[in-house]
Amino acid sequence: MSEIRSLRLGVLAYDFPHKKTQDFLLRLFAEGYKIEAVIAGPRVELKLPPLGLRTKIRHTALLHPEGVAGRIGVGYHALPHDDNRVVELIRSLRLDLGIIAGARILKKPLIEAFGIGVINFHPGLIPEARGLDALQWSVHQGLPLGVTAHLIDEHVDAGTTLIKQRIPVYRDDVFQDLSERLYETQLEMLTPAIEAASRGEGTPVDPATSYNRKMPVDMEREVAAKLNEYVRRFSVKSV
Repeated sequence: MSEIRSLRLGVLAYDFPHKKTQDFLLRLFAEGYKIEAVIAGPRVELKLPPLGLRTKIRHTALLHPEGVAGRIGVGYHALPHDDNRVVELIRSLRLDLGIIAGARILKKPLIEAFGIGVINFHPGLIPEARGLDALQWSVHQGLPLGVTAHLIDEHVDAGTTLIKQRIPVYRDDVFQDLSERLYETQLEMLTPAIEAASRGEGTPVDPATSYNRKMPVDMEREVAAKLNEYVRRFSVKSV
């Protein structure tokens, strides 16, 4: 275990208050990892269609990641992730492993700059639920819900699968419950995924398998109507 804790970690994050960035930094710190650097990219405005189905909780009272990094004694670097200086920084710090706590699509030179690679936590089971809106597509297609930790490559939600974990579904769940449980499972999987990556474990993902794009608004409405049937099918005894 001490050998795992000695890995040189870099966290790829957002340079603005963000729930996942905040929680991943605090969880890694609480579990005894020494983070060598936080590399925080700026906000990017995405040209997405109007939201038809809200699945996530709106969080407030979030901390800026620069303040969190300062409190836990981690160097903070506000740089776009596609900036050439990021690759130079990763190499100069001799980082073993990158952890995605907030990032857009990462380019191959950045990924390959890490000694082991970069871990992403995808809120869907790969390869069945690759791509965007994994929760919605899983409900639409009748797939079980779960999280996949994988070492990324230049393809969408591909690379090497490290571990997968299904989440429980309860009869009174709404979309926000499922989304939050998928998110909390990512936090629980941090250490097992880091351990698997350090041991060189994993299963390659065929990048030729299909992946989902943003779900159209009219289809989101169909998915909303399917939720009750879905939770009845997959639910365990309520707690």
